[in-house]
Amino acid sequence: MRLLPLASALVLAPLATAQLREPGTPATLRADLPADVPVLVVPAGRLPAVRASDPSEPGPFRYGVELAVGRGLADAGRWDTLASGENVWRLELASPGAFSLGVQFARFDLPPGAQVFLYDPGHQEVLGAYGESTESPDGALAVQPLRGDRVVIEYVEPAGTVAEPELVVESLVHDYVDILARMAQGSALGLACLVDVNCPAGANHQDIKRAVVWIVRSGAGCSASILNNTADDGTPYLMTAEHCGNFTSGVFVFDYERSGCSTGTSSQSKTLSGAVRLAVSSFYDGQLYRLNQAIPASYEPFFAGWSRSTLGTPTVGISHPAGNPKKIQIDRQTPFLLNTRWSVQWDVGAIQGGSSGSPLFDANERIIGSLSTGSSGCSINGNYGRFDLFYSTQGLATWLDPLGWDPTGLDGLDGIEPYTHAYHGSGANPELLTSTSEPRLGTSWSAKVDASSVPSATSVLYVGHRQPDEGVFASYGEVLVDLASPRLFEHIAPIVGGFSTHTFALPANLGLVGRVAYSQAFVLGPIVQATNGLKIVLHF
Repeated sequence: MRLLPLASALVLAPLATAQLREPGTPATLRADLPADVPVLVVPAGRLPAVRASDPSEPGPFRYGVELAVGRGLADAGRWDTLASGENVWRLELASPGAFSLGVQFARFDLPPGAQVFLYDPGHQEVLGAYGESTESPDGALAVQPLRGDRVVIEYVEPAGTVAEPELVVESLVHDYVDILARMAQGSALGLACLVDVNCPAGANHQDIKRAVVWIVRSGAGCSASILNNTADDGTPYLMTAEHCGNFTSGVFVFDYERSGCSTGTSSQSKTLSGAVRLAVSSFYDGQLYRLNQAIPASYEPFFAGWSRSTLGTPTVGISHPAGNPKKIQIDRQTPFLLNTRWSVQWDVGAIQGGSSGSPLFDANERIIGSLSTGSSGCSINGNYGRFDLFYSTQGLATWLDPLGWDPTGLDGLDGIEPYTHAYHGSGANPELLTSTSEPRLGTSWSAKVDASSVPSATSVLYVGHRQPDEGVFASYGEVLVDLASPRLFEHIAPIVGGFSTHTFALPANLGLVGRVAYSQAFVLGPIVQATNGLKIVLHF
């Protein structure tokens, strides 16, 4: 047996190039700089009468107001020069009464080696460094909220810098809800039927939960999901609802969930910033983005699969209602079709403002829609914009099907763990092929075929290919691998006691991390029988 080199790219870029922040230390923590930093006060004025305490229906969860600033290096703050020759610019922004402040830059274009930091005047919390690796194609940048009602922005450029920087603060987001405390404590805003994703109801969905993301922009937040594509290459595609607004300068928070069931704290530290909007439809209430940075493995991403065909029960929703850590919703009935929407009524869990844009998964854990409308409360419905129609009308195949397979559905891709996943095409073949272990690099992995139902069978041919297939039928069953794509392995083993075992020695090769194969077995004898398919994803 030979395990041939697999053809797909690494699932994740190296961590050092994917993180939002760069290594660095503010100049104020390593040099003696004057303390009198100019302060620009940006009052919030009249705040909303309803302070987002109980959103009545899905929509963006509003926790803050956006206040115009429009100042930067050229017209505000102070400049100082260190003995090292470094130039340092600082400006303090204040919005009295804010629980936290979010900073949004209209222009963020730095020379090589220059960095930006944000911190409170007492240096209790420092965000940054933000440098060239943080820049977005549109030149903007949004930074996650910093606790308190005062924030200092510090720009540091190396000695001898010639290139002119562009740094302009577009606005401040004045937090009037204390979103950071809410996110850390995981409060449920009074709905007793909200269920943490790490409760028993979510036990069978611990992979797809990692596809759900909390997204924030301009004092409002929604839910979203990251999607797989046919190249299985970890390109960071993200889908949310159109009515959530434009998130090209959004902040995307990963792995935001409570550590236990109705207990434990949560972290909002795993963030990325900025994205390119690829497609949008108000009719199907969908948006597709590509994040500006690859998702670090430490963020534990799962790139969700999607479906354009059948449904099945139960359906599962996972979202961030009212900005809470991830909650799960389950409907045990088949969704009801409402023209451009799938409608569900929850048997477990609930939705609230902030759940908008969250994914609805079918029985195969593939996304079939994003939350569009509904009602807040227990045992209430949610309506999801149909992914199949969003896909077909907005040409999503351009990004989600780069290999041109034209599949009716695609399985998810785990960005951190090895796994196998059975797939069945139309379901015409018996489920005979199973994995007996995880395909971890540096170990041996085995697959087993139960041939006891095939009379006089003598051996089994097990093959792996680069691409799957569907809808091709022969006398022996449905072919679920694309035989024209590169063959990655081929193995024949005898049938002993009704079973055939196929064992593979997986090398400890970093170049194989995240590689994918689609496999199928054929039971040989007087009667030939094709089995189900098995998707294989390699990891350490």
